[in-house]
Amino acid sequence: MTFEEAQRLARALRDELWSGATDDLLARLSDRGGMRAGLNPPDEIDDEELVDIVWRAASRAGLADTA
Repeated sequence: MTFEEAQRLARALRDELWSGATDDLLARLSDRGGMRAGLNPPDEIDDEELVDIVWRAASRAGLADTA
């Protein structure tokens, strides 16, 4: 990932979180130690809302593999 791609993803993720995340998801991310830990949760954590938001952000940034 290039720096520019990372910037696009960060902006898209910020926009998706502010416009589409529930208060519950934001609280869960906070409880996990913020976005760094929230985006890299342990494998046993299955958080569909987070997956959906990250997928939409990646798609919006042009980084999602749709194949």
